[in-house]
Amino acid sequence: MRDDTRKRLERAIWMERAKKIGIGAAIGGAIALVFAYQSLDLKVTNSQIAGTVTEIDPLVSKTSAADGETVHVKLADGHAVQVLALKSRHIKIGEQIDVTEHHHATGRVTYTLK
Repeated sequence: MRDDTRKRLERAIWMERAKKIGIGAAIGGAIALVFAYQSLDLKVTNSQIAGTVTEIDPLVSKTSAADGETVHVKLADGHAVQVLALKSRHIKIGEQIDVTEHHHATGRVTYTLK
C-alpha cells in the first residue's frame, strides 16, 4: 500500500471514530442537561403568606366525584392567586388564610393552601 493511500485511509477511519464520539458526547450532554434541569426544579424554597379569600369556584375536574373547590386569594403582597381546597374545610369569602408560596430554582412559583 502506498504511503499517501495509507494516510487517507487512516484519516477516514479517525473521522468516522470522531463522528461517533461526537454523537455520543452530544447524547450524553443532552441527558445530563435534562437531569440538571429536573434537579433545579426539585430545589424549592417555601414561604408563608397571609391572604384573604375573595372568591370560591367549583373545582373543574374530569371525574364527577370532585370534592374540592378553587379558592381565589388576594395575598398580603398584592398578588391574586388560585389554590385548591377540600370542601370539607368550609372556607368562606372574606376569611383570612395562610398560603404557602413555593419558589422553584427554575423560576416557577406555585401556591398551596396551608
